[in-house]
Parts: sequence; C-alpha cells; structure tokens
Amino acid sequence: MPISIGDKVIKRRKEVKMTQSELAKDICTQSQVSRIEKNEIMPSSETLFLIANKLNVSMDYFFGVEQVNNTIRGKKICEEYLDRRDYTTLEVFVDAQLQAVISDYEYRYFTWVKAVCSAYTTKDIENSISSLQGLADQPIILYDPSLEASIYNSLAIFNRSIGEMSKADRAIQHATYIIKKYDMYNEIAVKVYYQYANLLMRENDYHRCLEYAQKGLEICIDKNIMYLFQELIYLVCGAKQDLGIISDKDRMLYKIGYNLSILKNDISHIKLYEQELLDYNN
Repeated sequence: MPISIGDKVIKRRKEVKMTQSELAKDICTQSQVSRIEKNEIMPSSETLFLIANKLNVSMDYFFGVEQVNNTIRGKKICEEYLDRRDYTTLEVFVDAQLQAVISDYEYRYFTWVKAVCSAYTTKDIENSISSLQGLADQPIILYDPSLEASIYNSLAIFNRSIGEMSKADRAIQHATYIIKKYDMYNEIAVKVYYQYANLLMRENDYHRCLEYAQKGLEICIDKNIMYLFQELIYLVCGAKQDLGIISDKDRMLYKIGYNLSILKNDISHIKLYEQELLDYNN
C-alpha cells in the first residue's frame, strides 16, 4: 500500500482533538492542511516536520518506519517507492532522514536515494550526477556491494541521459565489476545488466548487448524477478534480430514480452515491440 501522509495527518489531528485551523497556525494555511489531508498535495519536509511537532509525533509516524537488517531504518520504504517511482513522496521522507542523526553508512544510502529523487523532481540531472560522483569519490567505511553497484548504476543512467556516453560507460562497467566480484545474483544485478545491455544496444554493440541482456534475463527466470523482465526480453530478441540469429523460439519469447508490456501498460515498450514485430513479419 502506498504511504498516504494525508490519512496519517487527519487521523492524528482528530486523536488530539485539533482543528485544521489550529494545526495550520504558524505553519501554513488551513486550505493547505485540508489539501494535505485529502492527499492532493505533498508537504515539504520542513512543513511535515512542523506538523509532526504540533501533533506530538516523530516524522517516522507518517512513514511507518521499521528497522531493516539493523542497518538502515526506512530502507524498505525507500525500496518500495523507488520501484513505484514515486520520487516526490520519497524525497520528503529522505530529507527527513538526512536531518536526523544517522551513521555514515545511512548517510551514504540516503544521499544516493536523494540524488535519484532530485533528478526527477527538480530535473537538475547535473546536480544529481555531482552528488553521486561525490559519493563515488568518498572513502567507504562500510562497504555494501549492492549500494555501491546502485550508485554507479545511477551515475550511468544520468550521464547517459545528458549524452555523456563515455562517462556512462565507465560507470556501468564499474557497477558490472562489483556485480561479478561479489557474485551478486539479485535484483540489483538485473538492473545493472539491463543498463549495460541498453547502453551497448545504443552503441550498436549487439554481441555484448546480447551477452549482458541474457545474464539479466537468466537471473529474472532463476530468481522469479519480474522487474525489467519484458525490457530484457526486448533487448535479447532485438540484439538477435540485428545479428541475424533470431529463431522461432525467440519470436515466441518476444510475444511474451509484448503481452507483458500491454498488461503493465508500458506504452514506450509496447511501441518498440510493435515496431519489431512488424519487422519480423516483413
């Protein structure tokens, strides 16, 4: 279930028998409180902090924070909302965590998440790249392969988005090195292999694109990971098509990816699949 901050605000406000006007005083307008409670707008981290203080709860109250693996509080929330791509809600949560007393490892994790969110909420890609590069250049006290691979994967994505292909290539190669060194066989590895295969496809390096897309698809099948599944099918079959080695079995797989894209209403991949299916039939 998504976090409904407005529902938490109205529930707590009624518990303490406070009106909207009383809650809004010295914070914002009564109209803004009403819109927050209706989940029409997302309060800034500063506004939410003031609301929390007035309602006598911590910021954690609004997000249902739990300890994850005794290392990072709220990691489960971050993972969920990164998957949902709800960067606006997540950024408010992360801003609150960065204002708290946290460990160096937590700071590194939340700074990565903040950089990802900011790239989409402010559209300032270069600032996010600068933040991520700062993390990459910092000495690491507690090494977490999944986090480090994620940092370099994000660097690759954002550098590619502004046309810095050589920087994107270096970043994704480093992420791939981490995946191999630590024998990672999880969703993080799927994401990295997908990004690398996608980059190689754009560079018309179809042999290596096929190699990494197949690695990602293998993990998806073995570990029952559906994230990026249809995207990897597209890359595998697309690379085979360009190499002239596409088979009838691959065409059947392609149709599976196409149907999954329809089920997920993934418009961009539906169009890509339809174009390739036309090419197959010609």
